[in-house]
Amino acid sequence: MPSAQLAVACKRKIILYHWLKKGPPQEVKEINLYDVPKAMVFHGQGYSDKIYIGFKGKYCQLHVSSEQVKDMLCTGRQLEATMLWVDKETVAICKDEWSILLAEDGKPYQDEFKSNIKWCDCPTALLYCKPYIAAVINKGIEVKTIQLVDPIQVIELPKVKLVAHDKRMFVASATHLWELKLNDLVYQVDKLISLKQFELAETLNKMSHERGGDHEHASRQRTVINTQAAYHEFINKRYEKSMTRFQKTNVEVANVIGLFPDLLSKKMQDKQVYPAEIVEARKYLTTKDIETGLEALEKYLVAKRFDLNKYEEEVENSKQTKIIIDTTLLKCYLQNKPKMVASLLRLKDNECHIVESERALKRARRMNDIIILYKSKGLHEKALTVLKQYANMQNTQKHELGGPEHTIKYLQDLGPEDIDLIKEYSKWVIEKHPDRCLDIFTDPSTVHSLPKEQVVQHLKSMNPDIALEYLERLIDIWNVTSQEIENSLIILYVEKVSSEWPAYQGMLAAGVVEPCMPGSEPGQLGTLRLRLTHFLERLQNYSPSMVIRSLGYEIPLYQELAILYGRQRECDKALMLYCHVLADRARLRSFVTNTTKLTIRYTTNY
Repeated sequence: MPSAQLAVACKRKIILYHWLKKGPPQEVKEINLYDVPKAMVFHGQGYSDKIYIGFKGKYCQLHVSSEQVKDMLCTGRQLEATMLWVDKETVAICKDEWSILLAEDGKPYQDEFKSNIKWCDCPTALLYCKPYIAAVINKGIEVKTIQLVDPIQVIELPKVKLVAHDKRMFVASATHLWELKLNDLVYQVDKLISLKQFELAETLNKMSHERGGDHEHASRQRTVINTQAAYHEFINKRYEKSMTRFQKTNVEVANVIGLFPDLLSKKMQDKQVYPAEIVEARKYLTTKDIETGLEALEKYLVAKRFDLNKYEEEVENSKQTKIIIDTTLLKCYLQNKPKMVASLLRLKDNECHIVESERALKRARRMNDIIILYKSKGLHEKALTVLKQYANMQNTQKHELGGPEHTIKYLQDLGPEDIDLIKEYSKWVIEKHPDRCLDIFTDPSTVHSLPKEQVVQHLKSMNPDIALEYLERLIDIWNVTSQEIENSLIILYVEKVSSEWPAYQGMLAAGVVEPCMPGSEPGQLGTLRLRLTHFLERLQNYSPSMVIRSLGYEIPLYQELAILYGRQRECDKALMLYCHVLADRARLRSFVTNTTKLTIRYTTNY
């Protein structure tokens, strides 16, 4: 690829030359045209395949490789073609009072940073000195920029005909030659800031930095530009641009938030100081303005939050700033994106101010989110109190916190360190929803971590039947085989049987029922004895001696006692009960079959 190229117009043809890195220029080709070119410019820097050509009355685009000429547009009232290569992507061509900026594809730009330029008269020549573009008009020289619509300057010079520019700009008439010099960049930036032409001020500030100016001063100017531009964009209700500018400044977060009403506490809002025009603009914010502004503010706060987390150690009062950011984000989400509230509160590092957030959530009637707030801050007792309050309200099912489900789920998420809270706030669930309460203690995430003995004692004090069901679930579902749990289950069954025995004994005395085999008693007693016998025979880790002590001597539970003696290898006692007291041949055979050390005299006599 050549390092440079040259196009020479010679009557109705163009001769192309290429420069290689070494050696003289080489003629590449000649391209015949239908008319004499009046102006030409390559589109692009270095090698380009496109040449814009101005003929008398119109502009065309030439593709060098294919030699095709494509008509573009006419020159307008002024027949002479005027064009200029602006930068590596842009070419300007003139039609009447307009300079049309063409992109690489040959089409006009359609964005806010590069738009067509209107002059006060038809230009006869153009020159460019970044960031300014100047046109020769009847009055002299008009100066603009690509970004700004309004003229920067009009320099009155008589009958200017010729222009030349590189790093310096010259203009000439038939009798005079002038050099146009740029004012000091620092002075220009200050002047542009005062005129609120912030984009141009930013461009010149960057140029000053690149040209080796005072870097510290350039940095201060850049901060001033962004700060004043941010306020200016806010006043003009371009909130997204305003927040983008604020992101580049060192303006305190609270000062930015305070631009919008009802986000800061009154005490903090009163501390904020704003320019007079900002104070006036805040008075006329509409509901639509606030809605749009809060959307932009959200993005600003999220970006600030990210930066703060990244550079926390370098930021003064970072903790307080995070509290302000997160609390304001919560308020923004409540107004514009309610579904995002819970996600913010569930963040492990959320720093929402408890009192301010609680007040905002209550005002919005977001009770479910209040529970999430309390939970994220470790205020479990407060959360559980609210859940209990709403669960026990009339018409509770119509409320989002109605029913026991929310309390059960909350208690499931607590750990062994909160066992006292779990016991306290499970009471009302046990009392009012005994069919659901065990979900609290047998959830897969906590069933093994909770102190089981404490849970058993708690359930037993509330409802022994629920305690029995809990113990059976531990053994049957979760395979808990500790001696303490098996002892608790069996002893609890013994206590239940003991409580039913007096009624059965009364029926026997009254002749209502006949004596029957263990487990065949009427009512709940028979069922309880069957379950007790089942667990005595099945479980392996309980303490027989402890269970024997719990049986006492008041109730003749001989079958259970025989099983326990057998477990203790006190075969004589077990055989005596099977033979002489129970007279249960089937159980005796089973016992003999399963026992390796027997006393023969009992079996032979029987």
